[in-house]
Amino acid sequence: MHYKRPILITINSHKMKNIFLYIIFLTVLTVFASCDLNIIPTDALTGTQIKNTSDGLVSLVNGGYAQFKDIPDGESSNNWYLRQYYQLSDFASDDIVCGYKTEDDLINSFRYNDRAAEKSNINSFWEVSYKIIYGSNIAIQMADEKGSDPVTDYLKGECYFLRAFATQNLVRLFARPYSVADSTLPGIILRESSSDNAPKARASLGKTYDYIISSLKKAASLMTEEPPDARNNNGFASKYSAWALLSRVCLYTDDYQSSIAYADSVINSGVYSLETVETYPDYFANAQTAFETIWCIPFLTVDDKKEAAVASMIFNGANCWGEEGASPSILKVMGFGTSMMNIDVRWKYIETSNPGLKNGVNIYYISKFSGQDGSPTLSSPVMLRLSEVYLNRAEAYAKTGDVNSALDDLNEIRSNRMIVPDGGNLDDYLYNADRDGITSDNILDAVLKERRIELAFEGHRIFDILRNGQDLVRNYWGYHLDTYNGIPTASEPGMNASGVLIHASDPSTVYPIPSSEISTNKFCVPNN
Repeated sequence: MHYKRPILITINSHKMKNIFLYIIFLTVLTVFASCDLNIIPTDALTGTQIKNTSDGLVSLVNGGYAQFKDIPDGESSNNWYLRQYYQLSDFASDDIVCGYKTEDDLINSFRYNDRAAEKSNINSFWEVSYKIIYGSNIAIQMADEKGSDPVTDYLKGECYFLRAFATQNLVRLFARPYSVADSTLPGIILRESSSDNAPKARASLGKTYDYIISSLKKAASLMTEEPPDARNNNGFASKYSAWALLSRVCLYTDDYQSSIAYADSVINSGVYSLETVETYPDYFANAQTAFETIWCIPFLTVDDKKEAAVASMIFNGANCWGEEGASPSILKVMGFGTSMMNIDVRWKYIETSNPGLKNGVNIYYISKFSGQDGSPTLSSPVMLRLSEVYLNRAEAYAKTGDVNSALDDLNEIRSNRMIVPDGGNLDDYLYNADRDGITSDNILDAVLKERRIELAFEGHRIFDILRNGQDLVRNYWGYHLDTYNGIPTASEPGMNASGVLIHASDPSTVYPIPSSEISTNKFCVPNN
């Protein structure tokens, strides 16, 4: 049985970024296989070194990971991949409320009517995503030229995974949810090789997801179950990462049997285990070495973005703005004001004892991205973890009518999240189909509720709403409302207030294709 060793990744992300950008520069000039340039950065590897040495290829692949956490040259400190990823997704959902009308473009995630192709955050996210994809394709080509060996093949598999992961996030944000009926609608632009860089049209949704799935299958086929020693930690993609993401992507594309099969491969491997009631409160601060983590983006102290960190907007501490927090909607679902606040350990990540107050909005601070090395703004954000895989499988079971199997997966998670009171019984806090009246008609409601609570603030909620055809309802005060002036005038704004109800079919649920793409690519159609 293979267990990932708790080794920290000590990538110097700034150096990796320089190497990565330099290699892109070499490739654009089509001279990465020769070394005729007179000026070479002191921290860069030459084309021949990259091609012919394992260290060169490793440096390039590691540079791809660094793109997730580096601030791109010439950009605002706010415009880096993970910050934008979480804000573009979670700030658009009903899990986070906004208490301040900031000048930061993050506000357009809350305010659907304010979204525009020129916004810096969506342009930055789009561009960095394609840097990750493009860099992965360069590394794949270099690995092919280097020739097959176990380490090279494994690194190539990581690259197929990275390009699939970046592509899936793009299609979730910039295209409609997949359905068979809508599979011909526009997806995103696919970049399939290092030479595929000319202006081109968006692929269909169907072809976009085919590309993602084929890339992940290729990744899994190249990566062995036992990683090379230097890649054997949670900060690098693995065969299990590919299988975990396949369980999600197949769920998104209504291929439920495949979703179940890939989830089985991860769960039954024995490599990962759910955090317990005792360990879960410290899980996110220690994600790099935790056994529930399948893949995270490792941050070191030097990587702490402080006032530009993911945590800075949703937590209250040094270098934090604390302008957003857990919404009244998620608090109600979790049992705010009931005994569940002391029983469900997941409340540990919401500060309820001393909320802030901004412009008439109660701010219940969120700590899922805080606490690593004692810093309020440092964590190693979790991209894939075992609980999501269980929930993917549970939803697939629910949608195929297997109520008991779906509940078994939900209860596996809940049994590791409930602090049973003295004299109590764990079964009282687990789902029971007969007692709770759960049938094939309403099992999906139970799954989506548990998914919402377990994965809250981790970038899933808005996609779970939209891909299931549900409307977004935010009937509470905050700056998601188009006319909110900081003064609540009733207990809640009401369903007719602009910004409260967003229908699943509303075109504004899809972000505009960035102006940087539209202005340079005549074949790319904008979103309506």
